[in-house]
Amino acid sequence: MFNNQEILDVAGFNKEAARYSLYWDLMVVTAVILLFAGVIPLSNSLMVGDWDFFIDWRDRQYWPLVWPTVAIWYPVALQAIFWENFRVPIGATVGAVLLLLPCWLIRWGQWHEFANYPMSMIMPGQVVAGALILDGMLLVFRHFLFTAIVGGFLFGSTFYFVNFGPIAGFFQPVEHMGSVAPVSDVIGYSFPRSATPEYIRIVERSTLRTFGDTTVFYTAAFAGWLCVIMYLIWWKIGEWFGQTTFFPNYGWVKSSMGLKN
Repeated sequence: MFNNQEILDVAGFNKEAARYSLYWDLMVVTAVILLFAGVIPLSNSLMVGDWDFFIDWRDRQYWPLVWPTVAIWYPVALQAIFWENFRVPIGATVGAVLLLLPCWLIRWGQWHEFANYPMSMIMPGQVVAGALILDGMLLVFRHFLFTAIVGGFLFGSTFYFVNFGPIAGFFQPVEHMGSVAPVSDVIGYSFPRSATPEYIRIVERSTLRTFGDTTVFYTAAFAGWLCVIMYLIWWKIGEWFGQTTFFPNYGWVKSSMGLKN
């Protein structure tokens, strides 16, 4: 780009200003990645807490409801920015990767290496599949409202079933000190968290006893509708943050940026 003098002349840039512009773009991208890496684990800890942090807390009622409702925020905001400014339907997937990457790094460094917790106990719930659905729906419908209704609902309602594979093995019963308990309970017994009021949660195939049926499907449906609402809210937030604001081109502004007066 620095050698195409005709483009630089039309844009009013010299080669040095074009180089600084590229450096500035790289700095902005790096700052956004670091911002997401810091904000996402913080919001995860505050809004979801131990429901997504420990494998024996992933019950059938709250984990598949709370985690997708919170996890959809940042992918949708990035999706709005990517779509409104560049017409590129990859924002949700990028946001999901930026969401999971710091979670994996923190749990590996702080909890696995420092506190000696097994990674099988503290692995985060996976939302990349739901983000791919969001981007696919946006590519098909090309409108945020229909994407929210279809994609947002699928994001929340399929979360538990997408994540069932990694936690399925923890349902298996084993004999522990003369009693039968699932693998998740044995891990909880071996690694108690005394700082939390309820430090053991059972991963089980439980029932919604009022209706005598499994509660996972009701929770998944409710999570889907909540994700539709969250999608609409955070799309507008991302759209607002992604808007372009122009300032008057005073002479000193142009000269400081290397532009021709």
